[in-house]
Order: sequence, then structure tokens, then C-alpha cells
Amino acid sequence: MQSIRHRSAYWQIPTLAILAGLWIALSIPLAFGYGDAEAFFLRTFKDYARAAHPYLSLNPIFIQFWIAHFCLLIFGIVAVTIHKSDLFTVLIIGPTLALGVALFSQQWSDPDWILFTGVCLIGWLLAIVSGGVYCLYKLCVRPVEPMKD
Repeated sequence: MQSIRHRSAYWQIPTLAILAGLWIALSIPLAFGYGDAEAFFLRTFKDYARAAHPYLSLNPIFIQFWIAHFCLLIFGIVAVTIHKSDLFTVLIIGPTLALGVALFSQQWSDPDWILFTGVCLIGWLLAIVSGGVYCLYKLCVRPVEPMKD
């Protein structure tokens, strides 16, 4: 019978692969747009974009989201490498909730990409901060051993 720690790695590796794939997908607009994701999206989707300029002011939040996603990916790789499935679970909760809220709160006939990216950014930052606090708690706070007579 395998231990829980050994079995939990089976879901962590595909999750990391999804995070890495998403980071690569987020890097494409920045690379092909030469750091200007708005221009890339407008060039690529100009026939399908709404008239009210759907990507206006997307660059600052998109770059922040890209950096937060990179930090989350690195933090997740470290958690899997040191076999801390509890830390990895804490890291994944925020993005999962934020992505669910962002997906289900959008009106997909006319999506607001800035709002979508902002909600995801909040979830990713929450995961990084809560993962860091959880890691510090686990490292600094040790259970108090009872006194021996």
C-alpha cells in the first residue's frame, strides 16, 4: 500500500504542467507583442473585438499577472520538489477559486478582459502570500514538547 504523500504527487505533476503551459501561453502575447499585449490582441483579434476597445489598459495588469503566475509556478515547483503536498495544496486553492469566479462571472458574449485578469491576479497573489505565510508558520512554529519528569 502506498502512502498518501506518495500518491499525492500524481495530481501535483499534471497541475504543475498545466501551470507551466498557462505561463507559456501568457508569454506568447508578450513575446509577439514586444511587451505590448494590447497591441498583440488588437492585431490578432481585431475582426472579433468589440468597438469599445476591449483591451484598453490591459498591459499593466497583464504584466503583473504574468509575473505573479511565474512566481506561483516557481513556488509550486519548489513545493513539489521538497515533497510538501500540503504547501502545494495551499498554493492551488487561491487560483482555483479565482479562476472559477472569473470564468462564471463573465458575460462571454462581451467579455471584460481587464476584470477577468484582475480577478485572477487577486487569486494568484492570495495564493503566493498565503503559501508564504503557511511556509513560514511550518518552518518557525514547532510543536511544544511536553516536559519530562
